Amino acid sequence: MNVLDVLDKNLVKVPLMHTDKNGVISELVEVIAKAKGYSTQQFDEVLDAVMERESLCSTGIGNGIAIPHAKSDAVEHVSLVVGISRLPVDFDSPDGQKSRIFFLVLAPKSEASAHVELLASIARSCTSGIFRRMLEQAKDSEEVVHLFME
Repeated sequence: MNVLDVLDKNLVKVPLMHTDKNGVISELVEVIAKAKGYSTQQFDEVLDAVMERESLCSTGIGNGIAIPHAKSDAVEHVSLVVGISRLPVDFDSPDGQKSRIFFLVLAPKSEASAHVELLASIARSCTSGIFRRMLEQAKDSEEVVHLFME
């Protein structure tokens, strides 16, 4: 599974409005909840799963990228939400850099291998500094999708 398998312009938010880790995570979960019509209970379950995972170890991977993720049976399939922030957000990345590019990866517990494959695909996609800068400068969700398709 790779980014293009699950990338959906309805699950991309540019720009993110929050400027703190918890706010960004909540905002990303809100994007998928609205797009998929989650109930309040589903929203809470997904948010709790992502926050619990984040409490174990930060999902800031460095180079301005964070990949909050979780497995939860509140979601039916592996899903990806992309968010771009105009302001850097402290995600406790190992390189000390703040993040502006966010990928929320969600998967049901039964799709753990696809979840890991998607995380690896995201990391591979973002190895280029030029590509990361282009993402940071994207004006809207369509431009983000277009960048991944190139």
